[in-house]
Amino acid sequence: MIRGERMGLIVETGEGIEGANSYLSLSQADAHFAALGNEEWAAASDGLREQALIRASQQADFYDYPGTVLKIVQGLKWPRSGAVDDEGRQLRGLPFALKAAVLELAPGFLQIPAPTTDGPQIVREKVGMLELVYSDRKATPALPHDY
Repeated sequence: MIRGERMGLIVETGEGIEGANSYLSLSQADAHFAALGNEEWAAASDGLREQALIRASQQADFYDYPGTVLKIVQGLKWPRSGAVDDEGRQLRGLPFALKAAVLELAPGFLQIPAPTTDGPQIVREKVGMLELVYSDRKATPALPHDY
């Protein structure tokens, strides 16, 4: 992809989609936020909402998860093989908590500009079971989609 070119939403279905960049489709997120009456989400352009889902999914992928990726070519860290929860239950596909976390993070990216190399960078911040931390480093952490 050429820098500056808009990346389209490629949704992970739980099958290990090559190049996937979002854990949720735009229609899934739209239905969720419509049910909550989130007018800010509805008022944003399709492109901005897609970017928010991609950035929220990338943020969720900052973490280390149990098991290994299902397919070496998949774009995101989930689905995983050999992943179990704290009670020993096998985690298959995309865990509900992962999708819920992306939905919690996404609206915050509607108004936050794209990351720059100036000032503190988000490395961790607690949102539900996900936690992000801030760093005073000037460099943006490498994301799985920065090739």
